[in-house]
Amino acid sequence: MKLSLITITAAMLLPFFSTAQSNYKPGYVVDLKGDTLKGNIDYREWEKNPRQISFKNNAGTIAIYTPQNSKAFAVNGLEYYEQHAVKISLDKIDPTIAGGVVDTSYRIDTVFLKAITLGRYLSLYRYDDDIKPRFYALSHGDAVATELSFHIYVDANSVVHDVNGYRLQLKSIAQKNNVSNDKLAGLLSQSKYKEQDLLRIAAAINGSDPAQFVNKSQFGTRVFAGVGINYNDMAFNGIIFFPGNYTFSPKVAGGIDLLTNKNTQQLFMRLEISLTEDQHNFNDTYQQSQLKVTQYTASFVPQVYYNIYNGQKLKIFAGGGIALNFSTYPNRYYQSVGGNNAVLITQPNYPDYHTLWESFIIKAGVVLDKKVEIYLGYSPASAVTDNYAFFEGNVTSYQAGVNFLFGAK
Repeated sequence: MKLSLITITAAMLLPFFSTAQSNYKPGYVVDLKGDTLKGNIDYREWEKNPRQISFKNNAGTIAIYTPQNSKAFAVNGLEYYEQHAVKISLDKIDPTIAGGVVDTSYRIDTVFLKAITLGRYLSLYRYDDDIKPRFYALSHGDAVATELSFHIYVDANSVVHDVNGYRLQLKSIAQKNNVSNDKLAGLLSQSKYKEQDLLRIAAAINGSDPAQFVNKSQFGTRVFAGVGINYNDMAFNGIIFFPGNYTFSPKVAGGIDLLTNKNTQQLFMRLEISLTEDQHNFNDTYQQSQLKVTQYTASFVPQVYYNIYNGQKLKIFAGGGIALNFSTYPNRYYQSVGGNNAVLITQPNYPDYHTLWESFIIKAGVVLDKKVEIYLGYSPASAVTDNYAFFEGNVTSYQAGVNFLFGAK
Protein backbone atom coordinates (compact mmCIF):
# COMPACT_ATOMS: atom_id res chain seq x y z
CA MET A 1 0.00 0.00 0.00
CA LYS A 2 2.80 2.43 0.88
CA LEU A 3 4.66 1.68 -2.35
CA SER A 4 1.49 2.20 -4.41
CA LEU A 5 0.84 5.52 -2.68
CA ILE A 6 4.39 6.68 -3.40
CA THR A 7 4.11 5.64 -7.04
CA ILE A 8 0.79 7.43 -7.52
CA THR A 9 2.07 10.58 -5.81
CA ALA A 10 5.23 10.63 -7.94
CA ALA A 11 3.18 10.19 -11.12
CA MET A 12 0.97 13.13 -10.15
CA LEU A 13 3.90 15.39 -9.30
CA LEU A 14 6.17 14.50 -12.24
CA PRO A 15 4.38 16.78 -14.78
CA PHE A 16 4.69 19.64 -12.29
CA PHE A 17 8.40 19.05 -11.83
CA SER A 18 8.91 18.80 -15.58
CA THR A 19 7.21 22.11 -16.34
CA ALA A 20 7.95 24.16 -13.24
CA GLN A 21 11.72 24.00 -13.39
CA SER A 22 13.79 26.57 -15.20
CA ASN A 23 17.48 27.22 -15.57
CA TYR A 24 17.94 30.71 -16.97
CA LYS A 25 21.48 31.64 -17.92
CA PRO A 26 22.79 34.90 -19.43
CA GLY A 27 22.66 34.83 -23.21
CA TYR A 28 21.26 36.51 -26.28
CA VAL A 29 19.05 35.97 -29.32
CA VAL A 30 19.63 37.36 -32.82
CA ASP A 31 16.24 38.12 -34.39
CA LEU A 32 15.38 38.01 -38.09
CA LYS A 33 16.33 41.69 -38.49
CA GLY A 34 19.82 40.93 -37.21
CA ASP A 35 19.28 42.74 -33.90
CA THR A 36 20.90 41.20 -30.82
CA LEU A 37 18.55 40.85 -27.85
CA LYS A 38 20.33 40.43 -24.55
CA GLY A 39 18.79 38.66 -21.59
CA ASN A 40 18.59 35.13 -20.22
CA ILE A 41 17.92 31.77 -21.90
CA ASP A 42 16.37 28.75 -20.23
CA TYR A 43 19.37 26.45 -20.63
CA ARG A 44 18.55 22.76 -20.82
CA GLU A 45 20.55 19.59 -21.25
CA TRP A 46 19.82 19.41 -24.98
CA GLU A 47 20.51 15.85 -26.07
CA LYS A 48 18.76 16.80 -29.33
CA ASN A 49 18.97 20.17 -31.04
CA PRO A 50 16.19 22.33 -29.58
CA ARG A 51 13.21 23.22 -31.73
CA GLN A 52 12.55 26.26 -29.56
CA ILE A 53 14.04 28.12 -26.61
CA SER A 54 12.60 30.31 -23.86
CA PHE A 55 14.12 33.80 -23.67
CA LYS A 56 13.63 36.28 -20.82
CA ASN A 57 14.60 39.88 -21.55
CA ASN A 58 15.98 42.29 -18.96
CA ALA A 59 12.45 43.49 -18.18
CA GLY A 60 11.41 39.95 -17.24
CA THR A 61 9.21 39.33 -20.29
CA ILE A 62 9.42 35.76 -21.62
CA ALA A 63 9.25 34.96 -25.34
CA ILE A 64 9.66 31.76 -27.35
CA TYR A 65 12.15 31.74 -30.22
CA THR A 66 12.38 29.14 -32.98
CA PRO A 67 14.34 28.82 -36.23
CA GLN A 68 11.40 30.54 -37.90
CA ASN A 69 11.68 33.79 -35.92
CA SER A 70 15.39 34.03 -35.05
CA LYS A 71 18.80 33.68 -36.69
CA ALA A 72 20.84 32.51 -33.73
CA PHE A 73 21.04 32.26 -29.97
CA ALA A 74 23.78 31.71 -27.42
CA VAL A 75 24.12 30.82 -23.78
CA ASN A 76 27.13 32.94 -22.81
CA GLY A 77 30.31 30.91 -22.56
CA LEU A 78 28.48 27.62 -23.00
CA GLU A 79 26.72 26.97 -26.33
CA TYR A 80 25.95 28.77 -29.59
CA TYR A 81 23.31 27.81 -32.18
CA GLU A 82 22.62 29.22 -35.65
CA GLN A 83 19.55 28.94 -37.84
CA HIS A 84 20.17 27.10 -41.10
CA ALA A 85 17.98 25.66 -43.86
CA VAL A 86 19.63 22.32 -44.61
CA LYS A 87 19.20 18.86 -46.05
CA ILE A 88 18.89 16.27 -43.26
CA SER A 89 19.71 12.65 -44.12
CA LEU A 90 17.21 10.05 -42.92
CA ASP A 91 19.16 6.79 -43.03
CA LYS A 92 20.15 5.11 -39.80
CA ILE A 93 23.70 4.01 -39.09
CA ASP A 94 22.82 0.92 -37.07
CA PRO A 95 24.36 -2.20 -38.71
CA THR A 96 21.54 -4.39 -37.38
CA ILE A 97 18.95 -2.62 -39.53
CA ALA A 98 21.06 -1.26 -42.41
CA GLY A 99 20.11 -2.34 -45.91
CA GLY A 100 22.17 -3.73 -48.75
CA VAL A 101 22.43 -0.38 -50.55
CA VAL A 102 23.21 3.15 -49.46
CA ASP A 103 20.08 5.04 -48.40
CA THR A 104 20.39 8.66 -49.57
CA SER A 105 16.91 9.82 -48.56
CA TYR A 106 16.65 13.22 -46.88
CA ARG A 107 14.32 16.01 -45.87
CA ILE A 108 14.77 19.77 -45.96
CA ASP A 109 14.16 21.75 -42.80
CA THR A 110 15.11 24.98 -41.08
CA VAL A 111 16.70 24.12 -37.76
CA PHE A 112 19.09 25.32 -35.09
CA LEU A 113 22.55 23.87 -35.74
CA LYS A 114 24.97 23.75 -32.81
CA ALA A 115 28.29 25.41 -33.65
CA ILE A 116 31.24 23.25 -32.63
CA THR A 117 33.93 25.34 -34.35
CA LEU A 118 33.90 28.59 -36.33
CA GLY A 119 36.99 29.41 -38.39
CA ARG A 120 38.17 31.55 -41.30
CA TYR A 121 38.01 28.71 -43.84
CA LEU A 122 35.72 26.14 -42.28
CA SER A 123 32.96 26.13 -39.68
CA LEU A 124 31.48 22.92 -38.32
CA TYR A 125 28.04 22.35 -36.85
CA ARG A 126 26.19 19.46 -35.26
CA TYR A 127 22.60 18.29 -35.48
CA ASP A 128 21.19 15.50 -33.27
CA ASP A 129 17.71 14.01 -33.41
CA ASP A 130 16.09 10.64 -32.72
CA ILE A 131 17.75 9.10 -35.79
CA LYS A 132 21.45 9.89 -35.42
CA PRO A 133 24.08 12.64 -35.00
CA ARG A 134 25.07 14.59 -38.14
CA PHE A 135 27.81 17.10 -38.85
CA TYR A 136 27.61 20.07 -41.20
CA ALA A 137 30.33 22.09 -42.90
CA LEU A 138 30.14 25.72 -43.98
CA SER A 139 33.08 26.73 -46.13
CA HIS A 140 34.21 30.33 -46.44
CA GLY A 141 32.22 32.02 -49.19
CA ASP A 142 29.38 29.47 -49.17
CA ALA A 143 25.84 30.47 -48.21
CA VAL A 144 24.50 27.04 -47.25
CA ALA A 145 25.81 24.54 -44.70
CA THR A 146 26.25 21.06 -46.18
CA GLU A 147 25.83 17.82 -44.29
CA LEU A 148 29.05 15.85 -44.12
CA SER A 149 28.11 12.55 -45.70
CA PHE A 150 28.41 9.25 -43.82
CA HIS A 151 26.42 6.10 -44.62
CA ILE A 152 26.68 2.37 -44.06
CA TYR A 153 25.39 -0.70 -45.84
CA VAL A 154 25.62 -4.45 -45.31
CA ASP A 155 26.60 -6.66 -48.25
CA ALA A 156 25.36 -10.16 -49.09
CA ASN A 157 28.04 -11.67 -46.84
CA SER A 158 26.84 -9.63 -43.84
CA VAL A 159 29.93 -7.42 -43.95
CA VAL A 160 29.33 -3.82 -42.82
CA HIS A 161 30.75 -1.14 -45.14
CA ASP A 162 31.30 2.52 -44.23
CA VAL A 163 30.80 5.10 -46.95
CA ASN A 164 33.00 7.98 -45.76
CA GLY A 165 31.95 10.73 -48.15
CA TYR A 166 32.82 13.39 -45.57
CA ARG A 167 36.54 12.77 -46.15
CA LEU A 168 36.30 13.85 -49.80
CA GLN A 169 34.11 16.81 -48.85
CA LEU A 170 36.64 18.09 -46.31
CA LYS A 171 39.53 17.44 -48.70
CA SER A 172 37.73 19.55 -51.32
CA ILE A 173 37.28 22.41 -48.82
CA ALA A 174 40.99 22.25 -47.96
CA GLN A 175 41.99 22.37 -51.64
CA LYS A 176 39.59 25.23 -52.28
CA ASN A 177 41.41 27.25 -49.61
CA ASN A 178 44.89 26.14 -50.74
CA VAL A 179 45.49 24.08 -47.63
CA SER A 180 47.32 20.84 -48.25
CA ASN A 181 49.95 19.05 -46.17
CA ASP A 182 50.91 15.59 -44.94
CA LYS A 183 49.37 16.15 -41.50
CA LEU A 184 45.97 16.99 -42.98
CA ALA A 185 46.17 14.03 -45.37
CA GLY A 186 46.87 11.71 -42.44
CA LEU A 187 44.01 13.11 -40.41
CA LEU A 188 41.59 12.69 -43.31
CA SER A 189 42.59 9.11 -44.04
CA GLN A 190 42.34 7.94 -40.42
CA SER A 191 39.35 9.97 -39.26
CA LYS A 192 36.09 8.58 -37.94
CA TYR A 193 32.73 10.30 -38.18
CA LYS A 194 33.16 11.69 -34.68
CA GLU A 195 33.24 15.22 -33.32
CA GLN A 196 36.80 15.11 -32.01
CA ASP A 197 38.21 13.75 -35.28
CA LEU A 198 36.37 16.38 -37.32
CA LEU A 199 37.54 19.14 -34.98
CA ARG A 200 41.16 18.13 -35.54
CA ILE A 201 40.65 18.28 -39.30
CA ALA A 202 38.97 21.69 -39.04
CA ALA A 203 41.86 23.00 -36.92
CA ALA A 204 44.35 21.78 -39.54
CA ILE A 205 42.41 23.53 -42.32
CA ASN A 206 41.88 26.78 -40.40
CA GLY A 207 45.47 26.90 -39.22
CA SER A 208 46.48 29.41 -36.57
CA ASP A 209 43.35 31.50 -36.97
CA PRO A 210 43.25 33.63 -33.78
CA ALA A 211 39.49 34.20 -34.20
CA GLN A 212 38.70 30.50 -34.35
CA PHE A 213 35.98 29.48 -31.91
CA VAL A 214 35.73 25.92 -30.59
CA ASN A 215 32.74 24.88 -28.54
CA LYS A 216 33.80 23.77 -25.07
CA SER A 217 32.99 20.27 -23.94
CA GLN A 218 30.08 20.17 -21.51
CA PHE A 219 31.17 16.87 -19.96
CA GLY A 220 32.27 17.19 -16.36
CA THR A 221 32.97 15.39 -13.12
CA ARG A 222 32.44 16.01 -9.43
CA VAL A 223 33.42 14.05 -6.36
CA PHE A 224 31.34 13.30 -3.30
CA ALA A 225 31.69 11.84 0.19
CA GLY A 226 29.10 11.13 2.81
CA VAL A 227 27.71 9.12 5.68
CA GLY A 228 24.48 7.26 6.14
CA ILE A 229 22.64 4.49 7.91
CA ASN A 230 21.41 1.12 6.64
CA TYR A 231 18.34 -0.64 7.97
CA ASN A 232 19.04 -4.25 7.00
CA ASP A 233 16.70 -7.21 7.24
CA MET A 234 18.35 -10.63 7.04
CA ALA A 235 16.03 -13.66 6.90
CA PHE A 236 16.41 -17.44 6.45
CA ASN A 237 13.95 -19.86 4.91
CA GLY A 238 13.98 -23.66 4.67
CA ILE A 239 15.32 -26.19 7.16
CA ILE A 240 17.08 -23.27 8.84
CA PHE A 241 14.26 -20.81 9.44
CA PHE A 242 14.50 -17.47 11.14
CA PRO A 243 12.16 -14.56 10.52
CA GLY A 244 13.61 -11.20 9.59
CA ASN A 245 16.18 -9.76 11.94
CA TYR A 246 16.53 -6.00 11.58
CA THR A 247 19.67 -4.11 12.42
CA PHE A 248 20.88 -0.55 11.96
CA SER A 249 24.42 -0.10 10.69
CA PRO A 250 26.55 2.92 9.75
CA LYS A 251 27.67 3.53 6.19
CA VAL A 252 30.47 5.64 4.73
CA ALA A 253 30.64 6.30 1.00
CA GLY A 254 32.47 8.30 -1.63
CA GLY A 255 33.08 8.40 -5.33
CA ILE A 256 32.77 10.36 -8.52
CA ASP A 257 29.87 11.58 -10.67
CA LEU A 258 30.21 11.71 -14.46
CA LEU A 259 28.08 14.62 -15.70
CA THR A 260 26.84 14.67 -19.29
CA ASN A 261 26.55 18.45 -18.89
CA LYS A 262 28.41 20.00 -15.98
CA ASN A 263 26.41 23.22 -16.25
CA THR A 264 22.93 21.73 -15.94
CA GLN A 265 23.94 18.56 -14.01
CA GLN A 266 20.60 16.97 -14.93
CA LEU A 267 21.77 13.50 -15.98
CA PHE A 268 24.77 11.80 -14.40
CA MET A 269 26.39 8.43 -13.83
CA ARG A 270 27.69 7.75 -10.34
CA LEU A 271 30.58 5.44 -9.42
CA GLU A 272 30.36 4.86 -5.68
CA ILE A 273 32.38 2.90 -3.14
CA SER A 274 30.82 2.26 0.28
CA LEU A 275 31.68 0.43 3.50
CA THR A 276 29.18 -1.09 5.97
CA GLU A 277 29.11 -3.39 8.99
CA ASP A 278 26.13 -5.57 10.00
CA GLN A 279 25.60 -7.82 13.01
CA HIS A 280 22.67 -10.23 13.21
CA ASN A 281 21.76 -12.49 16.13
CA PHE A 282 18.89 -14.94 15.52
CA ASN A 283 17.26 -16.95 18.33
CA ASP A 284 14.46 -19.52 18.12
CA THR A 285 13.50 -20.69 21.64
CA TYR A 286 10.93 -23.13 20.30
CA GLN A 287 13.41 -25.03 18.15
CA GLN A 288 16.25 -24.18 20.54
CA SER A 289 18.52 -22.82 17.81
CA GLN A 290 20.65 -19.76 17.35
CA LEU A 291 22.50 -18.18 14.43
CA LYS A 292 24.93 -15.33 14.66
CA VAL A 293 26.76 -13.51 11.90
CA THR A 294 28.90 -10.38 11.59
CA GLN A 295 29.23 -9.06 8.04
CA TYR A 296 31.67 -6.44 6.73
CA THR A 297 30.94 -5.29 3.19
CA ALA A 298 32.73 -3.11 0.66
CA SER A 299 30.56 -2.25 -2.34
CA PHE A 300 31.22 -0.86 -5.78
CA VAL A 301 27.99 0.69 -7.04
CA PRO A 302 27.62 2.08 -10.60
CA GLN A 303 24.36 4.06 -10.83
CA VAL A 304 22.49 6.40 -13.19
CA TYR A 305 20.42 9.35 -11.94
CA TYR A 306 18.20 12.00 -13.47
CA ASN A 307 17.01 15.25 -11.91
CA ILE A 308 13.24 15.27 -12.41
CA TYR A 309 13.31 18.79 -10.97
CA ASN A 310 16.45 20.72 -11.87
CA GLY A 311 16.37 24.17 -10.28
CA GLN A 312 19.39 26.23 -9.35
CA LYS A 313 18.95 25.90 -5.58
CA LEU A 314 16.97 22.67 -5.46
CA LYS A 315 17.22 19.46 -7.47
CA ILE A 316 15.06 16.36 -7.04
CA PHE A 317 16.57 13.17 -8.43
CA ALA A 318 15.74 9.50 -8.87
CA GLY A 319 17.54 6.53 -10.32
CA GLY A 320 19.35 3.38 -9.40
CA GLY A 321 21.99 0.83 -10.22
CA ILE A 322 23.58 -2.44 -9.21
CA ALA A 323 25.94 -3.04 -6.31
CA LEU A 324 28.85 -5.47 -6.48
CA ASN A 325 29.36 -6.44 -2.84
CA PHE A 326 32.53 -7.93 -1.36
CA SER A 327 31.84 -9.33 2.13
CA THR A 328 33.78 -11.01 4.91
CA TYR A 329 32.20 -12.83 7.90
CA PRO A 330 34.72 -12.92 10.77
CA ASN A 331 32.22 -14.14 13.39
CA ARG A 332 29.55 -16.64 12.40
CA TYR A 333 28.10 -19.87 13.83
CA TYR A 334 24.92 -21.92 14.06
CA GLN A 335 23.71 -23.73 17.21
CA SER A 336 20.94 -26.26 17.50
CA VAL A 337 19.80 -29.05 19.81
CA GLY A 338 20.20 -32.50 18.27
CA GLY A 339 20.68 -36.16 18.96
CA ASN A 340 18.87 -38.45 21.41
CA ASN A 341 20.37 -36.65 24.36
CA ALA A 342 19.30 -33.22 23.09
CA VAL A 343 22.89 -32.01 23.08
CA LEU A 344 23.60 -28.43 22.03
CA ILE A 345 25.62 -28.64 18.81
CA THR A 346 27.65 -25.67 17.64
CA GLN A 347 28.73 -25.42 14.02
CA PRO A 348 31.38 -22.70 13.69
CA ASN A 349 31.80 -20.83 10.42
CA TYR A 350 28.39 -22.06 9.29
CA PRO A 351 26.60 -21.51 7.03
CA ASP A 352 28.76 -20.40 4.12
CA TYR A 353 27.95 -16.91 2.87
CA HIS A 354 28.69 -15.30 -0.45
CA THR A 355 31.88 -13.30 -0.40
CA LEU A 356 30.88 -11.76 -3.75
CA TRP A 357 27.20 -11.03 -4.35
CA GLU A 358 25.03 -8.54 -6.21
CA SER A 359 22.10 -6.37 -5.22
CA PHE A 360 19.98 -3.75 -6.93
CA ILE A 361 19.35 -0.29 -5.54
CA ILE A 362 16.81 2.40 -6.29
CA LYS A 363 17.32 5.81 -4.80
CA ALA A 364 15.67 9.23 -4.67
CA GLY A 365 16.53 12.46 -2.94
CA VAL A 366 17.24 16.16 -3.11
CA VAL A 367 20.30 18.31 -3.73
CA LEU A 368 20.46 21.65 -1.95
CA ASP A 369 22.44 24.50 -3.52
CA LYS A 370 24.50 21.96 -5.57
CA LYS A 371 26.42 21.07 -2.40
CA VAL A 372 24.39 18.84 -0.07
CA GLU A 373 22.57 15.69 -1.14
CA ILE A 374 19.98 13.96 1.07
CA TYR A 375 18.70 10.59 -0.13
CA LEU A 376 16.59 7.52 0.62
CA GLY A 377 17.35 4.13 -0.94
CA TYR A 378 15.94 0.63 -1.19
CA SER A 379 17.51 -2.69 -2.16
CA PRO A 380 15.17 -5.68 -2.62
CA ALA A 381 15.98 -9.11 -1.22
CA SER A 382 19.33 -10.49 -2.39
CA ALA A 383 20.76 -13.93 -1.62
CA VAL A 384 23.80 -13.99 0.69
CA THR A 385 24.15 -17.74 1.35
CA ASP A 386 25.74 -20.30 -0.93
CA ASN A 387 23.61 -22.66 -2.96
CA TYR A 388 22.22 -24.93 -0.28
CA ALA A 389 19.44 -27.24 -1.43
CA PHE A 390 17.23 -26.86 1.65
CA PHE A 391 17.56 -23.28 2.85
CA GLU A 392 18.64 -19.80 1.83
CA GLY A 393 19.43 -16.46 3.43
CA ASN A 394 18.48 -13.07 2.00
CA VAL A 395 19.11 -9.44 2.86
CA THR A 396 16.71 -6.56 2.20
CA SER A 397 18.05 -3.07 2.80
CA TYR A 398 16.70 0.44 3.36
CA GLN A 399 19.11 3.38 3.35
CA ALA A 400 19.24 7.05 4.24
CA GLY A 401 22.17 9.39 4.13
CA VAL A 402 23.83 12.69 3.36
CA ASN A 403 26.49 13.29 0.71
CA PHE A 404 28.60 16.40 0.26
CA LEU A 405 29.29 17.35 -3.37
CA PHE A 406 32.52 19.02 -4.40
CA GLY A 407 32.46 21.13 -7.55
CA ALA A 408 31.78 20.21 -11.16
CA LYS A 409 34.83 20.43 -13.43
